[in-house]
Amino acid sequence: MNTRFKHRILAGALMAAALFMGTSCDDSEGLKVTEQVPNADKTLYEVLLADTELSDFVEVINSCGKHCADSLFNRSRVYTLWAPVNNTFNKDSLIEEAVEKGNREMVFQSFVKAHISNHLRAANGTLDEKNKILLLNEKVAVFKGDRKNGYTFAGQPLGECNIRVMNGVLHKLVAPAEYKYNIMEYLKIAENVDSVSEFIYSYNVTDFSPGQSILGPIVDGLQTYLDSVFVVNNRLLNHWDGVGLLENEDSTYTVYVPSNDVWTAFVEKSIEYFNYNLESKNPTSVSAYDRDSLRNYYARMNALKFMTFSDNEQAYVESPDSMLPIWQSGGRQEIAKAQIEDAVVSEKQLSNGTFKVLGKSPFTFQELFHDTIKVEAENDAMRYKTENIVEFNYSASKNQLNKDSLFAGVKISGNYYFEGVSPQNAPARASYKLPNALSAKYYLAVVTVPKNITNADIEASELKPTRYTFTVAMEGQSGNIFKSGNIESLPDRVDTLFVTNTKGEKVILDIPYCELYNTYNHEDYNLYLKIETGGNVRKYDYTIRLDAIMLIPVGDETEDETKE
Repeated sequence: MNTRFKHRILAGALMAAALFMGTSCDDSEGLKVTEQVPNADKTLYEVLLADTELSDFVEVINSCGKHCADSLFNRSRVYTLWAPVNNTFNKDSLIEEAVEKGNREMVFQSFVKAHISNHLRAANGTLDEKNKILLLNEKVAVFKGDRKNGYTFAGQPLGECNIRVMNGVLHKLVAPAEYKYNIMEYLKIAENVDSVSEFIYSYNVTDFSPGQSILGPIVDGLQTYLDSVFVVNNRLLNHWDGVGLLENEDSTYTVYVPSNDVWTAFVEKSIEYFNYNLESKNPTSVSAYDRDSLRNYYARMNALKFMTFSDNEQAYVESPDSMLPIWQSGGRQEIAKAQIEDAVVSEKQLSNGTFKVLGKSPFTFQELFHDTIKVEAENDAMRYKTENIVEFNYSASKNQLNKDSLFAGVKISGNYYFEGVSPQNAPARASYKLPNALSAKYYLAVVTVPKNITNADIEASELKPTRYTFTVAMEGQSGNIFKSGNIESLPDRVDTLFVTNTKGEKVILDIPYCELYNTYNHEDYNLYLKIETGGNVRKYDYTIRLDAIMLIPVGDETEDETKE
């Protein structure tokens, strides 16, 4: 080590002399930190090597890799080390985990760094429960006690302590500190959940952090660093459309993790809903590789949508029988606690919450991802013209329901609807793109509104039904997916029309390709609906008046959904 470098550290140690009042935990005499102190010119690692009581701890450090001792003890920082003495922990099993099983970083993180902190921490005076130490592995441990009763670290008593060295202080523990895994760490070692672990960990990205690194000289116009710090980020660890901040020790969660069998069964079935058309040119910004990635992502991520629940947020849930997941994308809904707890087969308390394993899936696909797709009819972005669909010229307007309307209080989505009128009593036509449909089965429904919805003065005798025909097609596919016969709306009320066949049965649309791109740019979507009015002009009103268009999953339609 550079002599000047050593002296710089020693100078810092001299300034911290007031922290230390004794060479042992019950010695009240002051320790003068001078160059005459036995270990004042030695680093922590050098002292460890020379101490026969700490050889087991040294062997574990070395098993983690040659860089470990250097990264911890030979830099311009000061540390406090609480080192467990020999024969108090299973050295061989830790070395086997690091060397033979290849988990060096895990052992380094969970065992070695669990006994080290930045800065100087003396066993001196009275230390209470509030004396919490942030360790190098970002866990928190309590260092407490007094001279009369002794000191403890993470619940373990100290033996010899306050051993000053050039770059820190060493305390000896009579037993190792217990390591408490957080949820993210436990995922990697828990039994029967490695499928979920591999998926979540596959989103780890290691990034250089210039803000946490130590600046060096500028060489050839480029900034260099004496100490480069890299941080691991995972894009799934968020609250909006992810699984929560599972590595955060300040958060508290309850997680419900699918077992391998549950995960495999779920993915094998759900992936059928994400059958992207690799021959399609739309959206042009998505490659075949992107589509495969989307398919694999959605089929797996949907299994984890309602995996994580913030314990803190449950205080805001009105019913004690329900829970609120952290998943927020697309809105949040409370989930029946019994529904998910009934599937739990094991659980473990961790440093930042409770880890529960599911022996069966507590949710249907409809509850997780195969939900109703709704297009507001007044949404101009989803209404379009193409060469294949020629529309008559007509006036199109976005109308708001008047508060004085006869229909005030009737549920109209967003309080707006679409009106399309063709001139000279000609049939009206409108075409819509239907976004985000899965390769799955749906019912098609449209919500129509009557002519007098904004004009209470129209006589009932003037009201006529509208006769609609609906055609569902997909760009790039030969023929239509479906074309209906004539379907009439009621002339005097807001009406939900399910598209039916000639027998009056709801038509099941079998959509061949997934359209889930989440761009809401109509040019990206290939599935469309053509709407046309017709019939005898004396009997039927040709004007299109629509509130919304819905694709409702087969087997999951509800009365509330058809009204919204």
